[in-house]
Amino acid sequence: MKITTRINTGYGIFIAVLLGLAAYQIYAVNRMQSINKNLRNISFENAFTSLELFQAGDLIAEFARKSFASGDAGYRDNLNKYIADFDARLEKLEAGVNSEEEGNEARRLSRSWNSFKDTLRLLHQNAPEGGMREPPALLEESLESLRIQTGSVYDAVMRSMSGKLDQSEKTSRTVQVVLVSVTVAVLAITILVSLLIVRSIAKPLAHLTEGTRAITEGKYFYRLDTTRDDEFAQLARDFNTMIRRLNELDELKKDFISHVSHELKSPLASMRETVQLMIDGIAGPLTDKQKRLLELNLQSGDRLTSMIRNLLDLGKIEAGTMEYNLTMQDLAAIVRDAVAELEVRAEEKRVGIETVLPETPLEVKCDRDRIVQVLVNLLDNAVKFSPNGTAVRVRLGAVSSLPDKMPQRWRERLASPKPPGNYALLSIADSGPGIADGDKSRIFEKFHQVKKGEKAEGRGVGLGLAICRTIVLAHRGAVWVEDSPGGGSWFFLLLRAGLEEEVSSRASQPI
Repeated sequence: MKITTRINTGYGIFIAVLLGLAAYQIYAVNRMQSINKNLRNISFENAFTSLELFQAGDLIAEFARKSFASGDAGYRDNLNKYIADFDARLEKLEAGVNSEEEGNEARRLSRSWNSFKDTLRLLHQNAPEGGMREPPALLEESLESLRIQTGSVYDAVMRSMSGKLDQSEKTSRTVQVVLVSVTVAVLAITILVSLLIVRSIAKPLAHLTEGTRAITEGKYFYRLDTTRDDEFAQLARDFNTMIRRLNELDELKKDFISHVSHELKSPLASMRETVQLMIDGIAGPLTDKQKRLLELNLQSGDRLTSMIRNLLDLGKIEAGTMEYNLTMQDLAAIVRDAVAELEVRAEEKRVGIETVLPETPLEVKCDRDRIVQVLVNLLDNAVKFSPNGTAVRVRLGAVSSLPDKMPQRWRERLASPKPPGNYALLSIADSGPGIADGDKSRIFEKFHQVKKGEKAEGRGVGLGLAICRTIVLAHRGAVWVEDSPGGGSWFFLLLRAGLEEEVSSRASQPI
């Protein structure tokens, strides 16, 4: 199922539940309004009417007794007025009954009332003139029956009202339960739909991120899963196609560099040898100007040889075929050899090299030739970028803990798999233009060069520091750069000191 279909389906369910909840709320509110209206307009009015019937009945009883006791026509007129009032209120009650029980009691009251009027009419026809000492017993029985039935009507009205209130309360509780239940259900559905959508998106995105990171690390063998049936599957197929093409281009590049480097190595060596023979005067004497031109030619050949050597090393590293012969070596002696190799070049540029080395051997397990290559590269860069008349400062010593300013990525590498121990720390400080913070880690990437105006004379192709980093990684060490307090850059090389390992050789990892 496509991602868009999942999103539309999930939120369609969510919207449908919300619409159902809204419809039920409208129904419940209308139902409660109907009950309240019924209570307000009918039930309360019936209750008032039944109470008025009580009052009217009491007045009828009072004036009935007085009319029989006194025989006064005035009492009889008032009695007839209250009888008419009772008729009107009873008729109103019968018209507004709100339940079957109210209707039954109202009909019984109507029968009792009609019976009372018939009895009253009969008693008035037979009443003596001048009045009676006591009201007739039949009148008292009719009045009592009428009072009891009026009370029954009032009780029926109150029970009806109580029932309506109970119904309203029950409806309210039902609405509350339904609202809570539906709200919980909506939240559960929302969370479930969101989790499903996030899962369907987050997992392929994580794979895509991992694949992108793998490409940046040069791992062109990485492939994304294409078995899904959504937009990410098509993206994965396109991504895999891109990786295959990049891999093909990378292989072509490697083959081209390797072939060209090998083809250039032999004729370049012959050219350098020929120039050196001419400088030595084997082919005849040279003027100073000719000799100087040949020396410049030889220096250019040296730089080109260094570039070719770096390209060949790059091919070995990326193929994983560069081997390291690890033996215990005095790092101070290696530093002296590297400094000696750069002395002539430093003198030509009038840059001094100041060294502070330990008097006792500082042994590390390393491949001597490869560490010399690292040191020569770092020293050569320091000499190259230092202004004339300045000095490159080289310091070597033993430390018992990792430097505070070491980048976190190197600190994590050295913390595993072995715990921290004794280290040999070499620092090379120059007086050059320095390196921006954004370039401090990128200068160790292949083909990366710091851009500072026009290309400097003698600048390479951006492989030296990348190869240094790979060599140092193979030695389980660290190399990084910081800003020098006096201006320029400060390169650090850290190796484990006095480390005896069972493995004496190690293959390189791709840059």
